[in-house]
Amino acid sequence: MQRRALAMLVLALLLAAVPTAAQAKGASAATISGGGPGGLPGGPIDLKGDGEPGSGTDLSNLAEAAGVFALLWEDGQPGALTSAPLPPAQRGARYTVTWTFPNGDGGEDQVRQSVWPYAAGGPLTFMATGQKVLDGTTKGGWYRAGDNLRQLLIGLGLPDRPALATRAPAPPAASPAPAAEPAPALWPKVAAGIGLVVVIAVAAALVLRRRSSPGPAPTH
Repeated sequence: MQRRALAMLVLALLLAAVPTAAQAKGASAATISGGGPGGLPGGPIDLKGDGEPGSGTDLSNLAEAAGVFALLWEDGQPGALTSAPLPPAQRGARYTVTWTFPNGDGGEDQVRQSVWPYAAGGPLTFMATGQKVLDGTTKGGWYRAGDNLRQLLIGLGLPDRPALATRAPAPPAASPAPAAEPAPALWPKVAAGIGLVVVIAVAAALVLRRRSSPGPAPTH
């Protein structure tokens, strides 16, 4: 009886030590696709294995570098952003990583994440909110990853490209120069000058006329 009880206890401890699908948080597989027209030259990249954090596999390293765990459930993690920090033109090619998580029902949940490995200033990722995963839904959001994500993806088969150059903000537009004041009209001055000349000429003519007129005849 005691041996049976001891065997049951050992079995219970062993079962407790083995993580179930519902308890596991790591992905069991991931597929990388996209990248623009035509997709990847060699087709989608498939990863399988142990995706638990810290396991050191390609699957686990990719999930950690892409901020998967921060965007699934965790709040306030370094790199998590509330909005896109760059316009689309500065993000470069977009890829899609489809993560597969085994759930407690014996099935699988798939979560999609957009990745821009060559974005200016460092790779960007985005995960939509509300995707079903395990016993809950994704928190989602934007994530600024380190350059190790770009290097890791290149090692897995993405094109070997550098990050886009960061564009300096455009200088503020110069204020338009104030409009020049219109030059004063010249015709009033010209007319006044002509009038003055006419007056002087008339006055001079009258003076000359008076001087040239004969005086009264002398009387004797």
